[in-house]
Amino acid sequence: MKLILWNYEHKFETRVNERIDVMMEKPETVEKIVEFEQSVTKTKKFRLDYPVSEDLRRVMVSDVFRDFMIYAFDLYYDNENLSLLKEFVAEYKPKAEKQQGLLDNLFWWRLMYDSGSHQVNSCFDDYISDKHYTLRDKPFIKSWLRECNNVVPKFYFIGHKYNDRSFVAIDILTHESLEIIVYDPTAIPPKEGEIAMGTLIPLGGELYFPIVDFYHFDYEAREAMASCLHHHYEKHLKTSSMKEAFFHVVSVMLQIERMIFMKNQETFSSK
Repeated sequence: MKLILWNYEHKFETRVNERIDVMMEKPETVEKIVEFEQSVTKTKKFRLDYPVSEDLRRVMVSDVFRDFMIYAFDLYYDNENLSLLKEFVAEYKPKAEKQQGLLDNLFWWRLMYDSGSHQVNSCFDDYISDKHYTLRDKPFIKSWLRECNNVVPKFYFIGHKYNDRSFVAIDILTHESLEIIVYDPTAIPPKEGEIAMGTLIPLGGELYFPIVDFYHFDYEAREAMASCLHHHYEKHLKTSSMKEAFFHVVSVMLQIERMIFMKNQETFSSK
């Protein structure tokens, strides 16, 4: 287990050094990168690997996606969709202060799951259709929203922190390094080395933001979780989609978190 965590931490150090190297490159190299910057007027298709300007990013997050979230909450955040999820949260008994965060993340998992291939239209498709007039001259925004429809909640190892709102996360399943920016001012700052679960929305240029704040697993549970997470994914992916497998795996991870919490409580009480 220590070897696994060392590999993650080594990758963080390498990634930070690479970022410094890029910043120290010649000006003409930077100019070539800027040429590929996506814009709402000139770009018709959103590209995951091309960066976007800060102004466009602000529009994507603060205007478009905020409006989409309001749209989704108005239509789907109700007792019909939440009742089973609330039962699930109650069954696994996370700490009281973490229950709403778990419910919020599961709500978005459920919404993305219901927007899968077995549905005629996804919630993103419905939004684009209902906002046809507003988005009629914005093919880039529509392309980005359709890309958002492909996201899947996952488990991440929190690595190097630039600050509380900007850090590196490693996809534990694929070992891919992702640059994260958190826009929610109420989000809980992550700890380096913790395992978190959430759904990331792409912003281009390898930058992502969580649709809601991560569910932060107890730091003490990270080794036990990391040691078996791959096994449970491999087991369920044989018969389930990635979105279905996630639900099975998060059930196991919550059990592990609870067991370690109770064990630590017993140890503390016996002292």
